Amino acid sequence: MKLEDTSIFINFRSIQMSKSLVVVESPSKEKYIKKYLGGDYKVKASKGHIIDLPKKEIGVDTEKKYKPKYIVTNADALKALKKEYAGCKELILAVDPDREGEAIGWHVAQKLGIVSERGRVKPGKSLKRIVFTEITEDAVKDALQHPRGIDMNLVDAQQTRRILDRLVGYKLSPLLWKKVRFGLSAGRVQSVALRLVVEKERERDAFKAEEFWNINADLLEKKQSKFEEKIYKDGEEIKENLDKFFLLTKKNGKKIKIEKESEVGRILKDLKEVKWIVEEVEKVLRKRNPAPPFKTSTLQQSASNRYGFGASRTMRAAQKLYEKGLITYMRTDSISLSSKAIESIRGYIKKNFSSKYLPESKRLYKTTQKVAQEAHEAIRPTDVSKLAKDLKISGDEEKLYELIWGRTVSSQAQSAEVEAMKVQVNAGKYTFELSGERIVFDGFFKFNKRKLKEMSLPAFEKGQELYPESVISAQKFTQPPARYSEATLIKQLEKYGIGRPSTYAPIISTIISRGYVEKIERYLKPTDTGIIVVKLLEDHFSEIVDYNFTAELEDKLDMIANGKLDWVKTVDDFYVPFEKILEKKTKEIDREDYNILGEAPKSVKCPECKSAMLIKLGKYGRFYSCSKWPDCKGMEAIEDRETDKIKTKSKDFLSKYQPAPKTEDGRDYLFKKGRFGYFWAHPDYPKEKNIESLEYTKEVFRKLYGSIPKASDGKKMILKKGRFGEFWSHPDYPEVKEYKSIKRKELAQKKKELELL
Repeated sequence: MKLEDTSIFINFRSIQMSKSLVVVESPSKEKYIKKYLGGDYKVKASKGHIIDLPKKEIGVDTEKKYKPKYIVTNADALKALKKEYAGCKELILAVDPDREGEAIGWHVAQKLGIVSERGRVKPGKSLKRIVFTEITEDAVKDALQHPRGIDMNLVDAQQTRRILDRLVGYKLSPLLWKKVRFGLSAGRVQSVALRLVVEKERERDAFKAEEFWNINADLLEKKQSKFEEKIYKDGEEIKENLDKFFLLTKKNGKKIKIEKESEVGRILKDLKEVKWIVEEVEKVLRKRNPAPPFKTSTLQQSASNRYGFGASRTMRAAQKLYEKGLITYMRTDSISLSSKAIESIRGYIKKNFSSKYLPESKRLYKTTQKVAQEAHEAIRPTDVSKLAKDLKISGDEEKLYELIWGRTVSSQAQSAEVEAMKVQVNAGKYTFELSGERIVFDGFFKFNKRKLKEMSLPAFEKGQELYPESVISAQKFTQPPARYSEATLIKQLEKYGIGRPSTYAPIISTIISRGYVEKIERYLKPTDTGIIVVKLLEDHFSEIVDYNFTAELEDKLDMIANGKLDWVKTVDDFYVPFEKILEKKTKEIDREDYNILGEAPKSVKCPECKSAMLIKLGKYGRFYSCSKWPDCKGMEAIEDRETDKIKTKSKDFLSKYQPAPKTEDGRDYLFKKGRFGYFWAHPDYPKEKNIESLEYTKEVFRKLYGSIPKASDGKKMILKKGRFGEFWSHPDYPEVKEYKSIKRKELAQKKKELELL
């Protein structure tokens, strides 16, 4: 009986030992990969990095070849992995196909006791590293047939980036605390991105708007009894659609620029008695070729332009699509498609559309790959026959999938044909022009929902006389260069060779979360803190914010990933001179040089000595400080000057807001503006800390929020403000977790229409 029990026990152990543990990064991948593998495989997620540098210390030994001090950051995930691996015959790493994924796999294999510090498999252990760029059955099974070992070159590249960023952050941040403000931090690549945003703001500040005038004519083929002259100026809104009007472009055959209103009057006088004759009609048939498939940067840019998505939002949706097996890996520099994918796309077009939409030959897009080991393909659907409407996806995922699907299919479709037309009309010594385009053949436009702004012009003939129905003069001003949006900033970072696919979104998230940049609608504006930080770095640590230097460092990381450069030497070449200059600058930099933002308006005088004042940056923002500081301590809150201009007893103010509260002795509270907006303060504030909220009138409140909703128990809900804006909640919230959200965009639009503060 005992022998039989032993036999059963041995058989059970042999069954257990026959299994392999497949490690992926996210739990959502588990269920998709499990269904592709048989019972011989267990699948478990590491839930991202299980090992990282410590948060509360530098974690890099600069005396011992920059040896990192790794600690376990996700003990629960590691414990679960060890439990699953117990009794398994081998470990299969199926983490993401990039440097971060390689590092995660290396850490997992180390902690499970399978590999040495340099990734060598220990005697008696078995390890396979498999790579796939799409989570489909064919891709996963094919990867299992072609395993490799851990690529320590990729691991070294990831470690080098992490160590460089840690050294810069932990060494430079304390200097910012001392010289600017406590709590600030500096990042290697983020500081360069911030410099771009600040330089754009400097361009805008230096810009001087110049006045100019446009003259447009609405020309008809038949003479009208009525003829109008209209002048729009001082920002008056132009009601007509001037896109369909002829624009004055030349005088006596030379380009004309109208700079003053007085010139407009002379031109209008000249035009009254002239004949309007068609001088030239040009028609040109042009081909429009499709754009290549998406890589990470262009996907982020297109999602921003089409839907207003931030880079992080785009990548969250893309990650979910990838994990569901619907698209290929979303962090890539490649615009190439595999031969199999191209055949599939061409087959789809041929089957579902006319053959005229399919070019004779395949379209091949060339990629300059710096890192041969990383993902080679562009971002595309794993199965082009699956449309978004056929899948169980919605919201951001659905929008992004449609965008990727359209770009991928259109990349293999026939070129579009567009007829471009330009008509020139002679009016005495002046020339007016009107251009338009129409689609002759839609070609690839059919698949990517990109619509050409068409405007077909009538069949004008050379020598034909036209008749003006109206001539419109419009005052214009040259506009400053636009601030960066997330899309245009990513494009600029890519142009300079700064950052890589996996870093674009974190770079932007970091400079926003640190309070160096704020988003105004869809554009990035540097804060005062961001401007000061960039100035200090430019003055004393020019290499940290130098575009070429940062790009060269990115190239070195690529060389490390390709095994062509030693990572320790790369860190040493950067850190040794950096440490020396840091020590020197810590002594040299004067804090007072980095809190002055500029001169105050001349009308603002020191309340103590009546001297001129400076605008300085303090803990809570801008304030006025006496230019004779520290001899004179005079200062004043800038907000007090702003709120003084607001007439709180005016009819307009009281039509929108409740009047000022009163003290017990009948005095009005003072109107103030703080970090979180306007409020009422006790007249003896800040000695008396009593403050009251600024409340809307009942009529304005109703227009903004409608009627007050009721909770399920019949109680009236109350209005609250949270991290993500205002919302209605149960009066006993958060004990009673009942609430109703308020659409932020709609509320913001209503406030704008009502011209609220």
